[in-house]
Amino acid sequence: MKHELLSPAGNMQALTQAVSNGADSVYIGFTKFSARANVKNFTNEEIVQALSLCHLYDVKLYVAMNTLVKDDEVSEFLGEVEYLYRIGVDAILMQDFGMICLCRLRYPNLEIHASTQVNVSSDLTASFLESIGVKRVVLSREISLKDEASMNSKIEKEVFIHGALCSSYSGCCSMSYDMAGRSANRGDCSSCCRLPYSLYKGDRLLVENKYLLSMKDINTSSRFNDLLNSNVSTFKIEGRAKSPEYVGFVTRFYRKLIDNSGIDYEYDDDIEKIKVLYNRGFTVGRLFDASDEDVINQDNPKHIGVEIGRVLEVDDTKIKIQLDKSLNQQDGVRFRESDLGMIANYIYDESGKLINSSSGICYLDNKIGLKTCD
Repeated sequence: MKHELLSPAGNMQALTQAVSNGADSVYIGFTKFSARANVKNFTNEEIVQALSLCHLYDVKLYVAMNTLVKDDEVSEFLGEVEYLYRIGVDAILMQDFGMICLCRLRYPNLEIHASTQVNVSSDLTASFLESIGVKRVVLSREISLKDEASMNSKIEKEVFIHGALCSSYSGCCSMSYDMAGRSANRGDCSSCCRLPYSLYKGDRLLVENKYLLSMKDINTSSRFNDLLNSNVSTFKIEGRAKSPEYVGFVTRFYRKLIDNSGIDYEYDDDIEKIKVLYNRGFTVGRLFDASDEDVINQDNPKHIGVEIGRVLEVDDTKIKIQLDKSLNQQDGVRFRESDLGMIANYIYDESGKLINSSSGICYLDNKIGLKTCD
């Protein structure tokens, strides 16, 4: 089976990075019907430019129009679909079942992929979508590779292999709307699951002020050969809200894993670099039957980077640090217990001289008011 590497892009810079680093296909958002309303997304003109760049390098371009659609928006939705159909995008991702059916009738030659929010977690669902002309399904992130193997449907199957996870079933979450009036199913998630909560049993406090719903990021690299030997045809990286640097490096990393299938190579350095770019802690996810404890990071809902050392002394002007890894000028640092962070604009050696980098004892300006050795 030829495996397809599908990368995200929230803007033209990220798309260029995806194409340059070996993506077989790229998915982007388009106006208000994308499930990432809080990223820039692409205008009509930018989509034409993106399509031209992708096709120049034999890369496919998919467009996400995967929110639920209200009755008074159907005409507008179909107008945008027609525009994308006419300029020749390679596929459109949809969640709304009514719109899938309507577009299959209106544009029988348009390739439609069922978004993960369609909840494809059984052979019956996959087979039904195949019968109405859907070309591909993005499998629910809750099912395992064993579940996928039991499906008899010949429809193309796509899974998420890297990036953020949603704590709700297939991303069909009402929590954001209930708490903040912002619908995740309309692309406007407020990330309530990333907030701290306390857990009670009756009046008894079990857990206080922890991130009980905050998922780690999925990283399947340690089990990637299992994916290559499965019936999954497309490997999808999450991250339309991520930086171009992140998109480029993660794309190149998984390109190596695909191209070096059956060949062992040391990728620990690449994993360290990915951790620096972005991670909330890693899990192989439900795809490989990860436990509840393994998929949640109760301690931190944000990018945690890599541990580089410990604080030895603090005063009003300087922070003394013992480094285990290199720290370079302009690196970002965060202190774990206080959660305070800053850019290392100036690094000083033990004699007080400015240096570009250090891997031993160094000093930073205490411009964040750090009080303790955390």
